[in-house]
Amino acid sequence: MRIWKKIFTVVAVLTLLFAAGFTPVLAEGGEASESLVFGPTSQRITLEPGETYRGSVYISNPAYSTEDAKYALSVVPYGVSNENYDPVFDQMTSYTQIVDWITLDETEGSVRPNEKKDIGFTVSVPEDAPAGGQYATIMAQDMTHLGEEINGEVLAISNITAIGSIVVADVSGETRDEGEILENTIPSFLFSNQLTTGARVKNEGNVHTNAKYILQVWPLFSDEEICTNEEEPDSEIILPETEKYHTQECNLPSIGIFRAKQTVDIFGEISIAEQTVFICPLWLLFVIILAIVLIIMWLVMKSRVRKKASGSEK
Repeated sequence: MRIWKKIFTVVAVLTLLFAAGFTPVLAEGGEASESLVFGPTSQRITLEPGETYRGSVYISNPAYSTEDAKYALSVVPYGVSNENYDPVFDQMTSYTQIVDWITLDETEGSVRPNEKKDIGFTVSVPEDAPAGGQYATIMAQDMTHLGEEINGEVLAISNITAIGSIVVADVSGETRDEGEILENTIPSFLFSNQLTTGARVKNEGNVHTNAKYILQVWPLFSDEEICTNEEEPDSEIILPETEKYHTQECNLPSIGIFRAKQTVDIFGEISIAEQTVFICPLWLLFVIILAIVLIIMWLVMKSRVRKKASGSEK
């Protein structure tokens, strides 16, 4: 009996050490940027072939600035690459023709500290403009210190970071609303309490749309939701002829069995995935495996003792 007490003491100590080793650590947040403020981040507009559209962006200089800020504006394409939607600003396609249709009221200027300035632009849509989506980015660059020496290096245009306002346009006409849900997955076994689901959608049409994602999780034997975004689903714009991968997260209790449901919607096509999710921390898995090994060892030892006893009786 003493040897078993020692074994279970070692198991308990190892369990505590294992649990301590897998305690999550939260990272601290970063500091706010001190660059110009430019916006809106994006704007959706509707265009008619042969007509013009008037819009605007704004640029402001933070109140804590001590000098006027100089800026330069330009219009570049907006597109994406791969399923993670990494932005692309230097590739012209049939969906970025709008770059040539946009004329800015000004391409350079300055703003005083704590000043906000609206800058207009005109979109002149050709008669033969293709129906569907068109995408561009109005870029702003802070030119205040251009040519000055900073940390021993002369600041050049190539060193200046640009910030942009994306123009998402619908050109009226014959459009195709076609999409497909390629993936809708929920993991069934987790070592941590963070559930991450995945969904991949494809836009096969010539106009953008918003894909919607809903994640709901319940305990196995209860209808009380642990987490849900049913009232405010995740919503992401999906550009024409692209695929997009989207994840959703939910923090669950550290141990347990749960029911999860993810609903994906694009162009009215709906996919529903349901899964039973088991959460077993690594330290608990270690304890279970160790317990099984100990039970097997005990059974083997017990079997040997019985054989020995029966052999001595003979």
